[in-house]
Amino acid sequence: MPTNTPESDSASDRGRGNDADRRRFPILHELIRQNLLALVSLFIALFGLGYNTWRNETTEHHRNVRQSAFVALDALGEVQQLADTRFFGSEHSEANRIAIWGRVTLIRDIATLVSVDSAGRADALFAVWSEKEAAFDNGDAEAERAVAAAIREARAQVLADLQRLR
Repeated sequence: MPTNTPESDSASDRGRGNDADRRRFPILHELIRQNLLALVSLFIALFGLGYNTWRNETTEHHRNVRQSAFVALDALGEVQQLADTRFFGSEHSEANRIAIWGRVTLIRDIATLVSVDSAGRADALFAVWSEKEAAFDNGDAEAERAVAAAIREARAQVLADLQRLR
C-alpha cells in the first residue's frame, strides 16, 4: 500500500489542478489547439493590413509634401525674378507689384503643407516684402538684400524639407 507523504500530496494536487483547469475549459482549449494556424494567420493578416495602411498614409503625406515643395520652389523662383526685374530693371508697374504679392501670398499658403519650418520662412518672406516694398521701389539696396535673403532662406528650408523625405 502506498504511503502518502506531504510531498507526494502536493505534487498530486498540482497535477490535478492542471487537469481541473483543462476540464473547466475543454472546448476553448480544443478550439484553440485546432485553430491555431487560423489564429496565427488572422494575426498576420491584421498586422499586414495595419502596416499597409500606415505605409499608404506615409506615402500620401510624402507625395503631398513633395508636390507642395515644388510649387513653393517654383513660386520662390518667380518672386526672385520679378523682384530683380522690379529693382534692377526699374519695372515699377502695378502688374509687377500684383504678381509679386500674388506669389508671396501663394508661398505663404503652400508652405504650410511642406513643414512648420517652411511655413515660418514663408511668413518671414511675406513680412519682409510687406515692410520693404516701398523702400524696394525707391531703390534701397538694403531692402533688396533683405528680400533676396528671405527668398534664399525660404528656398533653403524647402529644399531641406525635401531631402528629409528620403
